[in-house]
Amino acid sequence: MPLRGLLLVIFFMGSLPFCLFRPFYGVILWVVVAFLNPQSYTWSAFDVFPWGMAVAIPTLGGMLLFDRRFDRLKGRDVWLLAALWAWFTLTTVVSVNTAALAHHATDTWDRWEFVSKILIMTFCLIPIVSSFARLRALLVTIACCFGFYVAKAFPFIIATGGAFKLYGPDKSMVADNTDFGLALNMTLPLYFYLARTETRPAVKWVFRALFLMTIPAIFFTYSRGAVLGLVVVAGVMMLRSKRRYALIPAIVLAAVFAVGFAPDKWKERMDPTSGQVLDASAQSRLNAWAFARGLAADYPITGGGFATFTPELYDQYWPAPIGTIYGPHSVYFQVLAEHGYVGLVLYLSVVVSCFATTRRLRKHAREVHDAEVDQYARMLELSLIGFLVSGVFLGRAYFDYYFTIVACVIVLRQAAQERWAQRLTTPVAAAAAPPPLSAFRNPRAASPV
Repeated sequence: MPLRGLLLVIFFMGSLPFCLFRPFYGVILWVVVAFLNPQSYTWSAFDVFPWGMAVAIPTLGGMLLFDRRFDRLKGRDVWLLAALWAWFTLTTVVSVNTAALAHHATDTWDRWEFVSKILIMTFCLIPIVSSFARLRALLVTIACCFGFYVAKAFPFIIATGGAFKLYGPDKSMVADNTDFGLALNMTLPLYFYLARTETRPAVKWVFRALFLMTIPAIFFTYSRGAVLGLVVVAGVMMLRSKRRYALIPAIVLAAVFAVGFAPDKWKERMDPTSGQVLDASAQSRLNAWAFARGLAADYPITGGGFATFTPELYDQYWPAPIGTIYGPHSVYFQVLAEHGYVGLVLYLSVVVSCFATTRRLRKHAREVHDAEVDQYARMLELSLIGFLVSGVFLGRAYFDYYFTIVACVIVLRQAAQERWAQRLTTPVAAAAAPPPLSAFRNPRAASPV
């Protein structure tokens, strides 16, 4: 076994007790395993070891034994997420017991198990990340994981002239170039707002540098969906920023560098009709969307269950030409085909609820002059926008990064409420403080004074 593999095994084995007795340490380590995927750099048989499960089990045990803050598992966002998970389970049971869909029953259960593991850790994250300090540590960890990729890729882009696609580590959720581009779009707002809320000059400049380097990195994933997401995220960021005139030159400079540096094959990739016909990827995407609509027409309530994009069903609902890339190619059509219209409504309800939460937090934060909450809410909003826009063309409905951001929105709401409640307990602050956040949910709520 290579030395790096041995060192990784020793480190992880030594970390497991800390995951049990300090569950927040387990959450951070799980994020590192999920997003940085260090096991992929061992070049040994240990890269197939279930590192995520090895970290998740003691972390879950620690939460149940030592960190019992289950009262934090409340609120509209949490209940909608739980309802979505329950619907996933129901559609799985219906699918494997439907004759026309039973041919992919094994894959359906495997996928349900995979998604359930992600959701279990999502629900663990909510009570464990119980303060602003922990939330920031979590977001900084995520930013550093993807920052490692960006810092590593940037010299490669320059050295090769952007001639090659950028990929994430093997056997990870961001292994494919399109998934990697999606993740970078979600991370770009983290660099911007973490830099704005950072007090240490050196760290602030590191986040700024990563922000600028991430823009060309997104370009050179060669993902059209990622580039579209970048345009929208950068546009919204500039519209919302009071310092947009300082931000515009930075974004334009990074974009000009990327486009000017791009080889001809990148430009051809960005134009799917350059050959007067749709390329294979674009045509497969249209086929997948037509298939999803056709399947949902026959199974509008529960859909076809997980992993329903099979050649057998394609032949029935949308006969695809030779060379078709079977897959959803869209977050929304994926959920529609696999879980029906009810599942799609529940999935979008979680998103809408998160945006409603961040909007309410921003509004109240401005009234109480809490700039930190306002900046964090904007950051998480833009990260979700990056996922939703790029997700139009990418089939990553069960992306663990997306569910982590949803959990961060819930954590931010709870941390903000606790902070504002503590302010009201101070006599001087209470005299001048505006009503608590609950008053904005119910205009008839009683005054806190």
